[in-house]
Amino acid sequence: MTMETMQPNLKSGRNTWDRINMPVEEFQARVKKIRQKMKERGIDVLLLYGNAYNEYGNYCYLSNYVIRLPQGALVVVPKAGALSVMFEGALRGVPSVKKTTWIDDIRATKDVSQECVHYFQEKNLIPSVIGFAGLHRLMPHHQLQFLFDSLPKCRMVNADSLIHELRIVKSPMEILQIRRASRIVVRTFDFITDTSFKDLREEVLEAAARREARLEGAEDFRMMIAKPVEERWAFKPPEEKPLRPEDRVIIYLAIEFERYWAEAVRTFHIRDSSFIDTQPEEVKTVYDTIMEGIKTGKKVSQFYRETLAKIKKAKFDIFPDYGIGQGMGLSPKEFPVLRKEDRSILHQGMCFSLRLGVTNKMIGPTMIGHTLSLSRKGVDVLT
Repeated sequence: MTMETMQPNLKSGRNTWDRINMPVEEFQARVKKIRQKMKERGIDVLLLYGNAYNEYGNYCYLSNYVIRLPQGALVVVPKAGALSVMFEGALRGVPSVKKTTWIDDIRATKDVSQECVHYFQEKNLIPSVIGFAGLHRLMPHHQLQFLFDSLPKCRMVNADSLIHELRIVKSPMEILQIRRASRIVVRTFDFITDTSFKDLREEVLEAAARREARLEGAEDFRMMIAKPVEERWAFKPPEEKPLRPEDRVIIYLAIEFERYWAEAVRTFHIRDSSFIDTQPEEVKTVYDTIMEGIKTGKKVSQFYRETLAKIKKAKFDIFPDYGIGQGMGLSPKEFPVLRKEDRSILHQGMCFSLRLGVTNKMIGPTMIGHTLSLSRKGVDVLT
């Protein structure tokens, strides 16, 4: 399970495109790879759909664009010629979109499914084989039904796996972006431990940490807090509640920098008005031992089983509600998901979070987590 927070009606924060960090050539190379896979599967046109703030990865992968409202957007990829970006919003939003994408054909619409039908009619692409990614899972049912009903002469092909195969392994430029996001995570945690808070309340902590992350260039910011001193504790968004001296507090941070995410988890004790990073050595040792099991060529399911066995051997109980991690990249939750059902193979270039939440009578509930990348040299801890 991924830890997710409540989100506003407007995506706030930095919205830029640094063409040095992510050059046009990076996207053109992705288009070339996708078109090769389309050719192999006999797909004439590919629709990459997403919506709101967590599920923009499919269309952003080729466009670099992220919608700022809780609406839908997609990229249309014909087997030859120019790509198109369609987003649900007003025409006045087009100039803003142009600043963050290399694609020239940008279409504002009230309904992306209707605009898609217009596109196929305009480009004389009926009949054709249409591949789609994200539609069944993310698109509102009435839009999906309209799209399918309006294109009866076209054959629809589920192409989720096509885009997943490409997104699951990051390019060197993508890893650099995740590394930049990770640096902001680390600096935000450093700020928390280096600051003496005169007003010890959850909402004050969150506001101060958010401000620090924004000043470092964060495009999006998520924080959740857990207080294991409570009988039925759980991660939750910061509330208007006090934080008391000697409390144990677990803080989860996820930060986005120029579309790419990183996350980390830390356990703290509050002393006076400061947060003291508290990670028992035995927990760090188990975490390091688990990381040693991350090897290229290994199945995720095998790694998961080995992880549970190592935790049991160390005589810890795991609290499994928040999982042990998942892929990191263009969304706060990507493939692979570190669980027993995932049959993915660990490859060089994968980036993912690894979380360990354990307890026993000696240490009490403790959680640690990092964003990692898997290189030919082994595991690189980014946070």
